[in-house]
Amino acid sequence: MELSQYGELFLSESREHISAINHLLLALEQNPGAAEPVEGMFRAVHTIKGMSATMGYRVVADLAHEMENLMERVRQGRASAGPELVDLLFAATDALERAVELAVEEGDAQQPGIDALLARLRAAAGHEQAAPRHEETHDDAPVAEGAVLVRIRVAPDSPLPGVRAFLALRRARELGTATAVHPSEAAMQEEGFDGAVRFVFQTSHTPHEVREALLAVGEIAEVEVRESRPEPVIEAESAAGAASKVRNIRVDLRRLDALMNGVGELVIVRDRLRRLAGGAEPELAEAVDQASRLVGELQAEIMRARMAPVGQVFDRFPRLVRDAARSLGKKVEFVMEGEEIELDRSMLDEIGDPLVHLLRNALDHGIESPAERRAAGKPETGTLLLSAARERSRIVIRVEEDGRGIQRERVLRKAFSLGLVTEAEAGTMADEEVQRLVMRPGFSTAEKVTDVSGRGVGLDVVATRVRALGGMLEIESEEGRGTVFTLQLPQTLAIVRALLVRQSGETYALPLTHVGETVHLVEGEVGTVKGRSVAFLRDEVVPLLALRALLGTNGSGPESHKRPAVLLEVGDQRVGLEVDALLGQQEIVVKSFDATADTLRLFSGATILSDGRPALILDAGSLLGAAS
Repeated sequence: MELSQYGELFLSESREHISAINHLLLALEQNPGAAEPVEGMFRAVHTIKGMSATMGYRVVADLAHEMENLMERVRQGRASAGPELVDLLFAATDALERAVELAVEEGDAQQPGIDALLARLRAAAGHEQAAPRHEETHDDAPVAEGAVLVRIRVAPDSPLPGVRAFLALRRARELGTATAVHPSEAAMQEEGFDGAVRFVFQTSHTPHEVREALLAVGEIAEVEVRESRPEPVIEAESAAGAASKVRNIRVDLRRLDALMNGVGELVIVRDRLRRLAGGAEPELAEAVDQASRLVGELQAEIMRARMAPVGQVFDRFPRLVRDAARSLGKKVEFVMEGEEIELDRSMLDEIGDPLVHLLRNALDHGIESPAERRAAGKPETGTLLLSAARERSRIVIRVEEDGRGIQRERVLRKAFSLGLVTEAEAGTMADEEVQRLVMRPGFSTAEKVTDVSGRGVGLDVVATRVRALGGMLEIESEEGRGTVFTLQLPQTLAIVRALLVRQSGETYALPLTHVGETVHLVEGEVGTVKGRSVAFLRDEVVPLLALRALLGTNGSGPESHKRPAVLLEVGDQRVGLEVDALLGQQEIVVKSFDATADTLRLFSGATILSDGRPALILDAGSLLGAAS
């Protein structure tokens, strides 16, 4: 086995520990006298040090070692966790993160400024090393020339016990000679491996040194060094080992993507089989139904396997908010809710950057400085809330702050200077229309460029990215009270249920996430208000769009006195979409496509229908934008 193949595992585990260190540092900053954050950070850094030393990443190991020394000093009460020390640990954590990424990508590479940082850590630690605590005096004596028996037990919650055992064995071989290893290295990689390894060992190191070196690998629950005759190897698996088989494993996301693509193709074939078997013999129809049910169950299981809590993305934001608030000189209480809500992993990878934009916008443009808040009769500390919730088949993520809100006159002045509105239009625009102006490309009311925002790149990028995900960005704001940004997203991008419609001889798909209902409008239910076509539905006036006009196709609508239409709903917004025909519902496999520069911004993807023909997927957010 080669260590290089475990680079991704090292990277994944190190990222988790670094995320934990950031959270614990934030807790320590709030409560400098607390012991729990220091203990947690010490364990996390100690694990990274052990893993990196085993992998041969010297730069990472050296940095982790100096951080560990400094935290040991705090643990012993010989240093206080004041602002300077916390800032130093934040800087060291950032450097550790960069060093880990660089080590996996380029090997044991030296990064600029690392020597200066190591010197600062050593100075803060007073160049003192904690004396090792020995449990028994004979641990200081070298192991006798005769062989000893070493037992290692991997922590029960280790996701890959076989890999962890191999790393411990590799570390042992750096200290001496290991023979009679049980189980074999091949057996360690099998699913039934219970995490227990024993071997005969010869070394010049003391038992204490051996124990500490193996524990430093990380996720090792116990190491025993016995100066006695090794017990005979027993090949039979113990009952306890059989009962502790691994129930969770880490799987490369690319494999899940490949499985999802395969299931997507199966769904297309399933729908085609259903269509072809419409009038088939009962026995064939029954087989098709059974195959359809099995494909559906397989699809559901793979979908569940791909789901992950949004907390995996949210976890990186407390540190971002803390640093941005300090850069802007603002006091902010950051609250997160709904971290357990699950999204498809592919969606999680896509929503991170839009949320970063929204959080930075809230900090820079929304929440006021302490002086402004005092003058407005508000607490000096603003509140920034990031929450996730499930509403029907959609996931709703909100970024909410209690700042100054979107200032109508300021936005209109900027829009007028950019030529987006005229003076006459500005006087008649509703507040909702004014608020949507901030999502126009290049729009920014910032008076100066900062490290956080002000470059005119942000909300339009967010709106475009969210639309590409099949979602919608909404803004609600009240001057002096704050602003709420709401992202409405589908749970997955891969397979969705859609309504098929026909327009000008072509078939289009509308995800059911945004379909409120379908109607057939008669003559008295269609009219005009202020020069715009509307539909009168149950005492409600709804803007009415013709898909034919949006697509720019020729010809007229259907000759029937009933006009088919789809009522689209995104949040509180509703719009009717008139089409030639309603074709029914179908599960579709969403495929991305590279549109040409002149393609209408009405589509979020493409799909293959059960008859093998391609169809474009209409984007509800863009259609509502056209109605506005």
